Amino acid sequence: MKFRIYKDIEKSRLRELVPTAYKGLAVALESSLSGEVTLITFPHNRKDVVKSSMALKALSKIETDTIINLVVVGGCFSSESVEALQRHNAHFLSLSEFHWTDSRFEEVQKGKPKSRDKP
Repeated sequence: MKFRIYKDIEKSRLRELVPTAYKGLAVALESSLSGEVTLITFPHNRKDVVKSSMALKALSKIETDTIINLVVVGGCFSSESVEALQRHNAHFLSLSEFHWTDSRFEEVQKGKPKSRDKP
């Protein structure tokens, strides 16, 4: 799954549209939202990392100028994706807040050593 976008939904529908593990977070967020919501669900297992390239691609599919409430769901967001989404005042629903950068996540995925001192 790459991402799914739900445009112009009522905030009360958030709890229906988010994955089960995120329902409590969505209910807690509802009271701070007013008006319609744009929801983007990214890969959302705890170990999934949403990189900036995916976040930017999702943002390119919506009219960001007209969004009142942007809610994003994902397992974990890289620091670059957080920056890109925060420019649009996104509300984050995530299960992990581990600090990843895009480049570090790619290094780990490729199996490079954790320390740069190792051969």
